[in-house]
Amino acid sequence: MSINEQDATTGMDRRTVIKAAAWSAPVIAVAVATPLAAASEGTGPRPAPAGLTEWQGGTSVSTSIANPAHVLINRGANVGFIAFTPDGDDLEAPGLFTSGAASVSVTWGAGGNVTDPTSYRLEESNLNGWTRVGALPAAGTTGTVQYVYSGILNGAGNVVTLPLLRLYPTAGGSLTATYVSTTLTSEHLSEKTSGARVP
Repeated sequence: MSINEQDATTGMDRRTVIKAAAWSAPVIAVAVATPLAAASEGTGPRPAPAGLTEWQGGTSVSTSIANPAHVLINRGANVGFIAFTPDGDDLEAPGLFTSGAASVSVTWGAGGNVTDPTSYRLEESNLNGWTRVGALPAAGTTGTVQYVYSGILNGAGNVVTLPLLRLYPTAGGSLTATYVSTTLTSEHLSEKTSGARVP
């Protein structure tokens, strides 16, 4: 008498299990990553949209004949920006976008119709939360100083006060010829420049 033995197979074949595991791994990864990505979108302001923003306010240059006479840079000056909706017909809600790191630079010397500038020295009156990059420039016929700010949010209620600076003629006395220019830039907004002849 002979007995035929048969392998009894129960469940799934090993190859089927491996194939199923290989296909499910990306699905599991996507399922885990999707909530993380969605959660991170709403955690803070987004970069200002290119072409849909406009600076509000800006730098200023004025003179004072008080003793001693000097040039006031950014007296009472604020800066901010607005962001438009994609169709350009309305404003985005305040605080949705950031300018990214902002910078204001001040340069004096030749420019405009000033070809032979005289020497000035710079004093900082109030930085208003801005940080100077590098050392304060020495007195001279030309000079440049730059200040940075961590980021400005969109909306009229989010304007920031610019650093208040003063330029004094090195020789003292009345104001002498120089040209003062300012440049306002940020990571996500276009550059804004202005300039004025002194006196």
